[in-house]
Order: sequence, then C-alpha cells, then structure tokens
Amino acid sequence: MRASSRSFSRLGRWCIALGVCSVLVFIVVLVTGGFVIDIGFLRLSAQRWSRPLTVALAAWIAAAFLCRRRGLADGLAAIAPWFDRHAVAAAIVVSAAAAGTGIAFGTYSASASDAAAYVSQAELFASGRLVRDEPLVRQVDWPDAGWAFSTLGYRPGVDPGTVVPTYPPGLPLVMAVARVGGEWGPFVVVPLFGALAVFCSYALGARLHSRVAGLIAATLLATSPVFLFQLVQPMSDVAATGLWSLALLLAMSSQPRDTIAAGMAAGCALTIRPNLLPLALVVTIVAAGWLRERDASRRVVMHALRNLTFGAMPAIVVLLLLQSRFYGNPLASGHGSFSDFFSSSSVWPNVRDYVSRLIQGESPALCLAGLSGFMLIVGRRRSGHTSGLARAAGVAAAVFAALLVCYLPYLVFPDWSYLRFFLPALPAGFVVVGTLMCDACAALPPSARGLTLLVALTIACSVNTQVAKTEQAFNLRRYEARYRTVGHYLDAVLPSSAVVITEQESASVHHYTHRSVLRWDLLRVDLDEAVSTLEALGRSPVLLVEDWEGQNLRARFPTSRLASLDWQPRADIGSDTRVRLFEPGDRGQSSRDVVTDRFESPDASTASAR
Repeated sequence: MRASSRSFSRLGRWCIALGVCSVLVFIVVLVTGGFVIDIGFLRLSAQRWSRPLTVALAAWIAAAFLCRRRGLADGLAAIAPWFDRHAVAAAIVVSAAAAGTGIAFGTYSASASDAAAYVSQAELFASGRLVRDEPLVRQVDWPDAGWAFSTLGYRPGVDPGTVVPTYPPGLPLVMAVARVGGEWGPFVVVPLFGALAVFCSYALGARLHSRVAGLIAATLLATSPVFLFQLVQPMSDVAATGLWSLALLLAMSSQPRDTIAAGMAAGCALTIRPNLLPLALVVTIVAAGWLRERDASRRVVMHALRNLTFGAMPAIVVLLLLQSRFYGNPLASGHGSFSDFFSSSSVWPNVRDYVSRLIQGESPALCLAGLSGFMLIVGRRRSGHTSGLARAAGVAAAVFAALLVCYLPYLVFPDWSYLRFFLPALPAGFVVVGTLMCDACAALPPSARGLTLLVALTIACSVNTQVAKTEQAFNLRRYEARYRTVGHYLDAVLPSSAVVITEQESASVHHYTHRSVLRWDLLRVDLDEAVSTLEALGRSPVLLVEDWEGQNLRARFPTSRLASLDWQPRADIGSDTRVRLFEPGDRGQSSRDVVTDRFESPDASTASAR
C-alpha cells in the first residue's frame, strides 16, 4: 500500500511538472504567436495555444487525482526550492543560449561604420600593423586629402599618407586573437562576451541577494531587446557590459587576488570604452565599501585600492601607448575633441529620449519591478533579504549615475538602439528586479511562489522577444548581408588599380577588397576633377552608391556630370537597400553595350562576374 502510494505520489509530481511546462508554453505561444526550435535532430514546434492549454489542464487534473490535496500543495511548493538548488546550472544554460543566439543570428558582415571598423582593425592588428598606408594621399594635392581617403571608422594618422582607426583598440585586439579561428572568428567574440555578461548577472544577484534573484536577472538580460540587438553585431557594447559586470562581481570579494582581477577586468573594459572611466570609480567604491563590512581598517581598504590599480595598469598602459601612436597624444581620442561631442544643451533632450527608450525597450522588467514593489508595500512583510535589496539598489544606482554622467551631455541620437549606451547598467538593474520579485513572492503561500515567479518571468521574456523581433534584431543578418555581398563581388571584378568612390560602403569595401577608397562626402574638390586626377595617375575610379545616397551626391556636387548617375550601372546589388556600381567610362554609352549584374543573394559566392 505504501509503495503504491509513493508511486502515485511520484507520478503526481511528474504531472505537476508537465502541467507547469505546458502553462509556460501556453503563455509563450499566446504572447509570441508560436515558436520553432530547430537544433540538429531536435525540432520543437508550438504554433497554437490550444494544445499546450489542453495538456496543462489534463496534467493538473491528473495531478489532483494522483496526489492528495496536501501532496499537490507540496509539489507546487517544491518548484521554488528546486530552482534555487539548480540555479547555477540554469544560469549556465541561459548564458549558453545567449551565446547561441548571437552566433545563430549574427550578421557576419563588416558593415557600415562601427562593425566594419572593429573587424577591419582586428585584421590590421592580426597582420602586425598598427596603421594603414595610403600612397594616394601623397600623390594628390587636394585639400584634406588624408580625410578623403580615410574610410568610415578611420582618420588621417600622424605620419603623412597613413590612416589610423578612430575606435578604441580593446575589442579589435580580442578579435585579432579570434582570427585564428578563420574569417568568422571575430564575429563569435561578442556572443561570448554576451554569455559572460549574462552569467555575471546571475552571480551578482546570487552574491547580493539569492540564487533565484540572480537567475531572474540573467534571464531578463538574455532576453532584453537592446541586448539581443547588439548581441548579433560585432560592436563593443555587449563586450563592455560583460567586462564591467565581471569587474563589479570581483570587486565584491575580500580576496586580494579577486581585487587584482577586478582591476584587470576594469582596465580591459576601458580599452574597449575609455569614455566609461566613471565606472572605474564605481568599481573602486564597491570594493572599498564591501571590505568595510568585514574590516573597517583603513589599511585594508587602501590595500584593496592598490590592488585595483595594479590590476588595471597593464591594460591602461597599452591603451595610452596605442593612442599616442595613433593620434600623437596618449590622452587624445580618435573621435575628436571633447567640445565636438559634449554640450549642456544635450542633457534635457537625452533625458527625454532615454526615458522613452527605457520604457519602450524594458517595459516588462519595469512592470515586474513595479508590481513586486507594490506587493511588498501592500503585504508589509519583510522577507529577510531587505539588506540585499538595499545593496543591489545601491550598486545599480551608482552604475546608472556613472553612465548618466557619461551620456546625458553626449550627442543626441534619434534611434531606439542607442539605449545600448546603458547596457552596462542592465545587469545590476535586473538584479534589483530579481530581488524585488523574490521578496514579493516570499509573501505568498509556499505553493504559489515558484509558479508565480515562472509565469511572471515567462510573460516578461516573451514580450521582450517580441519587442526584439519588432526591432529587427533577428533580421539584421539579412539586412546587413549587402555589405559582405558587395565587398566580395567588388573583390572579384575590380582590378587592383581600382579606387572605389563611396561613403556608406567605404569601410566594408576596403575590408573586403583592400582597394583604395575615396570618400565623396569628404572630398573638397569637384568630383569630375577628382576622377580625372585618379585616371591620370593610372588608377581606375568607380562609383559605388546606395540608392538613398544618390540625392545627397547630387546635392554635394551640383555642377558635376558624374554626380547625376544618369547611365547604366555595372551592378545592382541588394534587396531592402540597393547598391549600384557605376564606371565613369560607361557614361554616354548605349545601355545595350553595358551589362548589369543584378542579384539579391546574401552570399557573394552566387554573384556573377561581368
């Protein structure tokens, strides 16, 4: 009888687990409209909400029949402790899923300005060079020729005829190491940093409050729309987030070696984003404040500060040496002077814009925090973790304050995606959300705690995923493919003497073709004169223009015949955005004499050479 009862109880617990999973699938399908997970031989699909709802109802009815009333309550009450026991494993799975998402949906294109600059700079470092030589700068007598021959993400170097990167060297140095894995190696770096950021979010929550709070923070970060949007691109935001989160985590330790490691992480983060120097002060405050809770000795605190400095110095010295080589001054920036980018007039517009972007992009997390705070106030019950909430809120407030100092006076950008500037604050912010949720659920009956957490988190993550989908985070790979396609096509068809006259495609064209590039937007002589000069030097100039650039080109050179682009292009590439290749020598010829290659394939290997 007792053995039979135990068997029924075990089967009842399995029914409870099945019912919980089915409820979560039902919520996901209801919010997102369905999903398909296709991993090798494993394929999971749910497109209609009726099926998981039917399974959930059947499982709950079976569980109620197999378990006595108390047994059902005990089974539900075991959900929260189960997640607490397996939180580390769950955090690893969530971190790996974040990395997998970045790899699966990665753009794999050296596109536009930022991505192309980072990837091409990695190639430059991997070749053992720090600067790029452009002999045409010394062969023409145009005003500011060095700027005209500098692609997006680059600027004239200290030596005449050289071009240097404008972006910090930290991420390209890591990408240069990753190039041992082949052409695609640099594109895996950011997803791996994303996994680091997600796991550090868990570890921060576990240290400040509880393992479940950490798991909530990790899950919210892994599904954050702006995090996903940056995770699939070879840019520095996610990398900086991972390193600053690691620095904060290590700074909370009382071990000297961990404090040195925190300094190393902060130093590496500064080589990726030097403008985030105020975050180094936050790491210092966290290290000193954490130690005072254990030992108020001034000697111990000063020893920790020395360890932070000792750990950070090697990376900072490398940064200063490279900036001195690039710009002639170790404290100079490749982007220009302070006054070019910072102004008090930007503060209020940025306050308005970033608040609206935060509400638009992180409304599920904000709602969870608001509802949890409301439950705590109404319930008037302490869960025993109030000190953890205070510490988490303090760390998050310090990080947000440092980023506000960095970015409120900065330039005003119109796009939602510039919420990425505040990515380093999201791990600590989500820890606060996780802490509030755990404290609020502690006021519920034990049988409702785990299920409430799971349902709330599933709804939030499902909404996050939908927002990321709406913002094209999972479609960037197709949209950015034109840069790679155009680059490989030009590399196949253009002679080595070619000079590509372009603007938006300048960095990607040089990365894929290694041909000289002339920026028409920075050209200070007439376009026709520039083409004639290049032809006299034995070069073969061509015009590469995206469809939206044609009007700007004509406005920039109103008297130029070539700027009209009134002849048949040699190539017409792309889908959402068309990119056209024009040869000046074709102007005046019949369209029957010029063959135009047209294709929309994201893979340049399918492009036909003329």
